[in-house]
Amino acid sequence: MKSFAQRFLDLAESRSPFCLGIDPTPQLLAAWNLPHSAEGLAQMCETVATAAEERLAIVKPQLAFFERFGSHGIQVLERLIEAFHERGTLVLVDGKRGDIGSTVEAYAQAYLGPASAFRADAMTAHAYLGFGSLEPVFTHAVNAGAGVFVVVRSSNKEGVALQTAVLSNDGRTVADSLADMITEFNEQHSEGEVGPIGAVMGATIENLLPTLDRLPRSLILAPGIGHQGATFEDLRNRFERHAARAIPSSSRAVLDRGPSVEQLRDEITKQCEASR
Repeated sequence: MKSFAQRFLDLAESRSPFCLGIDPTPQLLAAWNLPHSAEGLAQMCETVATAAEERLAIVKPQLAFFERFGSHGIQVLERLIEAFHERGTLVLVDGKRGDIGSTVEAYAQAYLGPASAFRADAMTAHAYLGFGSLEPVFTHAVNAGAGVFVVVRSSNKEGVALQTAVLSNDGRTVADSLADMITEFNEQHSEGEVGPIGAVMGATIENLLPTLDRLPRSLILAPGIGHQGATFEDLRNRFERHAARAIPSSSRAVLDRGPSVEQLRDEITKQCEASR
């Protein structure tokens, strides 16, 4: 079984590395003239999948916008994941889960791999209960051939103080410490290749190279393209030698083109071509 990282890299070469974020916000449902309900959510997701066809290597549904409709929204998410798997597209669920013990293990069992309830290929997580608290998720990902993306440097300004805080015991920032632990895990589980644990690093952030240099064995999920202000050229300039392992992500730049399937398809094609 190929690892998640290798499956992504293969698809990125044949399709593109661009990741479509699927964030069905109330404002977007209204702009598409869809009802604010699970039915409206389902219509949007069906339209996006139809427009995408087999163009995308990976999509990233934001769990909150499905969960807010309760069990009916969760059913829409399950159908969305199935629809993209039918198109040969990987699915990264974005919920930034983090907990301890059996609870965090249950998150992994819920989302990661073909035997899980949602059958997602990867998930996002946060490590602010301690990097070691995520070990059950990492172990599950290795066994399931799945991926995990740990938030290291997020694009929101509120995260800067915490993520750049300096550890008193060795002088590293919190972000650099997380990067080192990710790399140590990947070195133990990837046999010289890109490992199962990636990092979330906002594409809008300047001066990322010192932290990126600590992540030579990771895929880098890079949100912030488009409406948040970053361009693909910005990403290439900021990530430099690490850009080949980046997964640039954008949602509104594409979904704002709906509900027209043709306009969505054109924008997805444009983003895929620009990300190469």
